[in-house]
Amino acid sequence: MIYLPLHLSKQQEVSHIMKNKRKLALLALVAVPSLIYTAPTTSASAADVSGHAKTAYIYNNNYYYNSNVTNVVQLISNINDTYYSFQANLEAALKAYNELTETEKQYVTNYSTLSNHQQTRVAYRKLAAQIDEKLASVESTSVNYYQNVVETKDWYNTLNAAQKTFVSAESQRILNSYITPNTSIDKVVNKIQLLNSSRISFHQDVADARAELNALRKHTNVSLPAGVEKILLDAEQLVVKDKAAAKEVENAIAALSPKTSTAQDVQAVKTAFEALTPVQQQLVPNVWTLADYVNGKYDLPAKGNAKKTPTFSDKAALPGKITAMTRNKNTYTAKINVADSENSTERFVLTTKSNMTVIIPPLGTLLNEDTGVMEIQITRNLNRITFQATLNNKPVEFEADMEIILENLPPNASIVRTYDFNEQMPADYTVEGNQHFIQTSTPGTFQIVRN
Repeated sequence: MIYLPLHLSKQQEVSHIMKNKRKLALLALVAVPSLIYTAPTTSASAADVSGHAKTAYIYNNNYYYNSNVTNVVQLISNINDTYYSFQANLEAALKAYNELTETEKQYVTNYSTLSNHQQTRVAYRKLAAQIDEKLASVESTSVNYYQNVVETKDWYNTLNAAQKTFVSAESQRILNSYITPNTSIDKVVNKIQLLNSSRISFHQDVADARAELNALRKHTNVSLPAGVEKILLDAEQLVVKDKAAAKEVENAIAALSPKTSTAQDVQAVKTAFEALTPVQQQLVPNVWTLADYVNGKYDLPAKGNAKKTPTFSDKAALPGKITAMTRNKNTYTAKINVADSENSTERFVLTTKSNMTVIIPPLGTLLNEDTGVMEIQITRNLNRITFQATLNNKPVEFEADMEIILENLPPNASIVRTYDFNEQMPADYTVEGNQHFIQTSTPGTFQIVRN
């Protein structure tokens, strides 16, 4: 009951009553804190109109939630991307999340975890597809089928339980089954004894025989009759020789140049190709280039007006690739093939184990007109660096700069270039972090000055 003081005006009475009501409401809230709650701005009123039961939102630590939100948060927490149940739990969490209202979704505090699991599922599907593709890459009737299954099974066994569930059911059946080689000792022995180096399929026959023998040995202990395995080993050595002979002719064809090669040079390469056996000839990939020269596609210089066609190196650095230089004490060396047929737009990256890297610009910027093998050499003796680059025993020169990258020098170290009679001039270089970049268009000797 509210008591009014005497002698109040009508307006004062109304004001007094409102103040007392607010005090009573505040006291009620303090006395019963459980009555404090926050309701959604729209859903509760809509429930009143429709007659449906209200959703109880409970206030706690500055956010509200209900049983639906709590359920989704728990479902997401249950997901483990290494367990067999990963897919099922992820699908259950996604389904429950998608059934929430837009307001409820805002209070799913671990939604980022759900999103990350979805990305993980994409990655697992790609991995499983690779497993399926490898297993299907070899026909079950092939001699390499058993070996392929074994290799795929080894890969499959590195997967966790969740990843394995994404592999197709048929692949899982094969990988979890006991597989035996689709060959026998008698078949392998017969295949080895029938090897014939004059057959066009000789190299493939040798590879198949070795694959079948390896498959048998991986499955069980195998003992071949005396002398049979030696036949296979001799055949494999002959394959190596065939490839080496073909590679030599391949390099000779690659060294031909319309600018420098004469008809006699072309004839010499043609003779070398014709000296190969049919098995070796099929290993020469650029034989059609030789055919172009033989058929007169190019106007070649007369004999005496051109330099002899050089022989290229099999161990030359490749343009656009990183190549480790060969080390001999403090000296590192590398070779680069220079010819019209070589890639002229990519640079060469030559690395060492002495905190030095050499960058050779694309051959398209080389000013030397010769072809042949470019010899690169860099030597470091304490603070002295000697850099040499020659083509046919002549120093090379580029339009673009060659670079020598020195690592782990003090930031205040400087570089000078040493000329004849020990004359020194500041070198052209830049410093980036712990790296000093020396730029030079010609070979030279450089000195590190530690200030």
